[in-house]
Amino acid sequence: TCRFEGMIGRSPLMWDLFARIGRVAQHYRSALITGPTGTGKDLVARALHNLSPATSGRFVTCNCSAVVETLFESELFGYVKGAFTGATADKMGLFEFASGGTIFLDEIGDMPLTTQAKLLRVLQNQEITRVGSVTPRKIDVRVVAATNRDVQEMIAQKQFREDLYYRLAMVELKTPALADRKEDLPLLEKFLLERFSTQFNKEILGITRRAQIQLARHSWPGSIRELENVLGHACMMAMGDMIDVEDLPPTIRRDSQMAGEAS
Repeated sequence: TCRFEGMIGRSPLMWDLFARIGRVAQHYRSALITGPTGTGKDLVARALHNLSPATSGRFVTCNCSAVVETLFESELFGYVKGAFTGATADKMGLFEFASGGTIFLDEIGDMPLTTQAKLLRVLQNQEITRVGSVTPRKIDVRVVAATNRDVQEMIAQKQFREDLYYRLAMVELKTPALADRKEDLPLLEKFLLERFSTQFNKEILGITRRAQIQLARHSWPGSIRELENVLGHACMMAMGDMIDVEDLPPTIRRDSQMAGEAS
């Protein structure tokens, strides 16, 4: 089959990724997913959770790039009443909420170094301490982190703790860019057309040959997310039951013309 836990592909890179997920899901306690933006790192995290012994527990997501730096610890570990101005009651953090399941720390490269140090202790001891408290609380949680940044470069620039990297990266999975698995394009196009046809209540049967050539020539810097965006646009624009070149966004038409001229 070409589908695996919500992911689609039959390229060697994707077969390898599916196999690695299947092998480690039963055993991992922490994992790091790396890869360019738009490549489906969240789907890999979800697959690890679904195939792990913690599948009946919660899958809790924290987008580290969306958390205000000063609120990181209270968001992740909770706080007790009176810990700071406005803390009018005890509050559970995301780690406690995810106990028995998995917490997904997306864009972990944006986590401040002080919080990284505390996260390392949580991973080592499987316990958290709420802000304003001195009493540790035991938790049982699997941690999956993801980033599109170069972690080794961040370590060299003292922006990411090396000891935290090694703790997370006992299992490191890399999601390939769409440009590196273009043989999966027809599968992905078919899947997305079916989805958008239902969503927009339009009968889109396929893509004309010349539009397929345009899509194949594009370099897809935004990977799957960009493809989703492009085909969603094309499905809305299509007048008939086939997507043609004029239904594609101008950027795709322009880029593929330039690629054609260059070759």
